[in-house]
Amino acid sequence: MRARANTLFTLGLAAGLALLSLWLERAAQGPGGSRPDLTRHDPDFIVERFTATSLDQSGRPESTLTAKRMIHYPDDETTELEEPRLAQLRDAAAPVRITAERGTVTKDGEEVRLYGNVVVRREPSDGRPELRMETTYLQVFPKEDLARTPEAVVITEGQSRLSGVGMEYDHKARQLTLQARVSGNLDRSLRGMN
Repeated sequence: MRARANTLFTLGLAAGLALLSLWLERAAQGPGGSRPDLTRHDPDFIVERFTATSLDQSGRPESTLTAKRMIHYPDDETTELEEPRLAQLRDAAAPVRITAERGTVTKDGEEVRLYGNVVVRREPSDGRPELRMETTYLQVFPKEDLARTPEAVVITEGQSRLSGVGMEYDHKARQLTLQARVSGNLDRSLRGMN
């Protein structure tokens, strides 16, 4: 299960969040005018039905980030997202889609927090079934290629199922760790697949 989870978190999230960070920085620097009051937590802009697309070197879509609403706060440089949807669309790999009820992106995109019905899904491909990870909260650090949650996690791929409480996924080390109450079953037909 560890090898199959390698592409889930960082590829899709890092691309989308880097794009979001760049867009937010440019939008916040916009045309000159009055400065926002940084002593209050009031939004300086709100975007409805937000979509950002990241392109690869050949100009094809590589990832998309959409949200029902994006709200930026200048006092702490955070951005809130309603119903964020991230899709990683690379040709060489099956699409990975991440959904949540809401999310928060900290200054410079250093940390992303996803809340409520967080689902990371790698679509089926090359004879492999869908891989799905579900939790209620996911904290992502794109620059460190790290994702974690203190909450319960369920990971399924076909008939294989792994669950636990507290998870950390380190993409650089290619290591998935479940911290407590770990249980699961492995479908033997998936063993030889990567």
